[in-house]
Amino acid sequence: MAAPLRGRSKSMTRVLSTVRGAFRSGSSAVVVVSGPGGIGKSALVNQACWEAAAMGARVVHAVCDAVAQVSPGAPVIAALRAGPEPLVGVAEYEQILQARDEPLLLAERIAAVLEAAAGDAPLVVAVDDLQQADRVSLFVIRTLMGRLIGLPVVWMFAAREEHAALALLGAQRCRVELVPLGPLAAADVTAIAMDRLGHAPDERLRDLIGAAGGNPLLAVQILHSVVRAGKAGSAGSARSVPLEFTAVIAQRLADLSDATRDLAALIAVAGRPLPLRVVTALMPQLPDTGWETVVAEARDSGLVQPAESADATKSSESADSALAPSHHLVSEAVRATLPEDTIRTWHLRLARHYLQTAGDPFSAAAHVRAAVTTTTTVTTADAASAEVLLTAAEQLTAASPDDAADLAAEAFAAVTPDQPEWLAVGRRCLAVLCRTERADEAIGVADAILARVDDADLAGAVEAQASAALWVAGRLDELLARTGRVLAAADPGCEVAARLSAVRALARTRLTAGADAAREASAALDLARASGDAEAVALALHAVGQAARNEGRHHEALRAFREVRTTSVGHHLAEEITSLQFLDRYDHAQTLLDEVRAAHGDTVGAILPALQCAQIWQDFNLGRGDEAEAGARALLEIGQQLGNGVYALDAAIVQISVALLRGDAVTAAARLDFAADLPGADAALRQPGLTVMRGWLAVARGDLSGATAALAPVAQGATRSCGYWPLWPCWMGLFYEVGTAADDQAFAQTVVDVAELAAERTPGVASFEGLALNVRARSKGDRELLRQSADILARSPRPLLRGFGADCLGRALLADGDRDTGLALLDSAWDDYHSADARVYRDSVRKLMREAGVRRAKWSAATPRPDTGTDALTEAERRVALLVAAGHSNRSAATELGVSVNTVGTHLRSAFAKLGVQSRVQLANVLHRNLAG
Repeated sequence: MAAPLRGRSKSMTRVLSTVRGAFRSGSSAVVVVSGPGGIGKSALVNQACWEAAAMGARVVHAVCDAVAQVSPGAPVIAALRAGPEPLVGVAEYEQILQARDEPLLLAERIAAVLEAAAGDAPLVVAVDDLQQADRVSLFVIRTLMGRLIGLPVVWMFAAREEHAALALLGAQRCRVELVPLGPLAAADVTAIAMDRLGHAPDERLRDLIGAAGGNPLLAVQILHSVVRAGKAGSAGSARSVPLEFTAVIAQRLADLSDATRDLAALIAVAGRPLPLRVVTALMPQLPDTGWETVVAEARDSGLVQPAESADATKSSESADSALAPSHHLVSEAVRATLPEDTIRTWHLRLARHYLQTAGDPFSAAAHVRAAVTTTTTVTTADAASAEVLLTAAEQLTAASPDDAADLAAEAFAAVTPDQPEWLAVGRRCLAVLCRTERADEAIGVADAILARVDDADLAGAVEAQASAALWVAGRLDELLARTGRVLAAADPGCEVAARLSAVRALARTRLTAGADAAREASAALDLARASGDAEAVALALHAVGQAARNEGRHHEALRAFREVRTTSVGHHLAEEITSLQFLDRYDHAQTLLDEVRAAHGDTVGAILPALQCAQIWQDFNLGRGDEAEAGARALLEIGQQLGNGVYALDAAIVQISVALLRGDAVTAAARLDFAADLPGADAALRQPGLTVMRGWLAVARGDLSGATAALAPVAQGATRSCGYWPLWPCWMGLFYEVGTAADDQAFAQTVVDVAELAAERTPGVASFEGLALNVRARSKGDRELLRQSADILARSPRPLLRGFGADCLGRALLADGDRDTGLALLDSAWDDYHSADARVYRDSVRKLMREAGVRRAKWSAATPRPDTGTDALTEAERRVALLVAAGHSNRSAATELGVSVNTVGTHLRSAFAKLGVQSRVQLANVLHRNLAG
């Protein structure tokens, strides 16, 4: 057995057993190999990959490294072109590379490749040194694990700590094999020495290699030094070899020629494979003659080894020979022997190469970052370093906001105020920090700039940037105070004044209720249009739309959001769709959702979460509870993967609402607790929604006093609210029921007034007008008015409101003695409630009809779904499961059903859990047995 695998036979057996089991069952599995550096993780994973390939598997092997962390998804992307049979050709590889600044798109394109590969043959995806993976790579891996559920895919992770890999599992249900590697036994270390020496080591050498502490890499390196010393004829050199590993490497470096020592230093600082063409370019002082001797000596030293080029920027078919560190621990030890200035010099040379020659600002930034942090000495050369860092930061803002913000902050720290470049660097850094929502750091940079500038226009422009950061952070009072000072102190210039006024108006929509916010937004829009500044116009239009929505003026909101979308590259499409929903134009809203999916496919990028949010409200309001709940789960998963919870509260409220409609108060309470703890929720805008959920939950529990206490303030403050939640038509019926049941006439009358105001502000919309008439008719006991309300609500696209109108009128007519008409209306209400899976309201109607002596055959079919088995599948899950069982990929199933790939994955995972299967073959077998015909 090779030295690195000596003593690892049991571990290898466990790994291969898991691999074979996954391949036989056609299901997914995860292997996590963990242990300290040099313990043999890479050797074990490499051997396992070789064995899997011998079994007929395709292997994708990614290796993460600290230097490449700043390049989004570099390890996973590069792995697709690695090996003798790469998974993708040049053209497809180029497409994937182009998507690296859009993580959702990147994950989707890689998922399509791996899904197709796993459909042809078992697949092993190995990721070495996972602890050094960049954020985008981790996001992509998490997404891929969910996408490839049920396919014969073995995920093999090597990491210092096993929790780094386990954190990627999420909702993934599959076999997990943990393979921790500890120090080798003394007998195994001795066997390694025998393999290397050809004879048993003497007692003195056993003591020497014992210093490795059972670490096979350290033991091999010490033995290598001993063997080299022996070949050189140094009789007593074995005694002089230091016991510390770094000292061993230092000794080995000292034995090399100057040129080879420089080469070893370069490779160690690079920390990754370097093509020979790059090495020669970075070491021009060496003559062509003798170069092969230098490379040979470096390889013989054991510090450097040949490797395939891992240059992630390459897309040509030709493979350039490359040199790589023999191990990252060796690189660390080499770097430990180098002077600080030498390390810094090599990092800067590498940075210049990646920026000027390779055109790879991400890798350049990684080396500049390392150069800047290598020493505390600041020089004028750091202005160039800052430029590289900022260039990478600006390109990373969409792909990896945290990395972008870190790079921008480091760029600003790399220059000093006395340097001429400082102000320009600061402005660019501020822009990146604002776009990446790092508000505190952005304000710090802005204040640093403002303390050193006297020009009013410049100061105003910086304050405009700072105000964007304050808006994102929700520090609205501070935003108003700062912008107010600038506008009052001096004339900042037309464009700056327009931007400041627009962002102030936008802030007012969250702080000032009603007409005041609308007037300020309108004035800001006039100023913005006069300035001709597109950004100011977009901000002001956003304020106009938000103010109109808060007042329930949804026609006006739609006009504003449509215009703002045309001026800001489509990022307000979701706002436009939501406005259409408020206007009962669900068919038009769905058309826009379908069009963006058809036009852009998987390239919707950053707007996908917003559109997903619009889709779940579309499904919920149209009574598609299963789709809404699954979409909400998918949206929460996207938020967790992206580290962005902007729409998480909407998703949670949809889940709570679906649970309450189904009568599941326990689940609703648990999800309400989850929603209350969500970070980053805008309380001023969203808190009323959670309050309504608390009130609704109190109703479900029979706590009328608690429901009144929660809901009455929401209704009473609806006309003064800084958000649109209290004016939603779906709440009005609930509010009125609570008020009348609790005999709180003041609360009930407030609901009537609010409903009529909402209908007045949104004329011609059946959902608003019908509900206003409904609560007015019931408050007056006016049967004719109640009949009119039912007729109007019958035109609503929302089944819950249609059912509510028929329900209220049917109960009234039944009580008045009009049995036939009343029962017919109640029967219609039952159908609408049943179609929306509103079991609480449906069962209430059924109970009333039974008391009236009526029975319906359809009631017996309306039984709750079981928790497991094929009957537990929702209709949406059933459709997805049947398509996947028939051979569809997740992507083709999504196209067939007109939903997102994320939603398909959510349905599929749920179906797997309910059916108790782990592979798509098992899924097909179960469905064939139970759903045939």
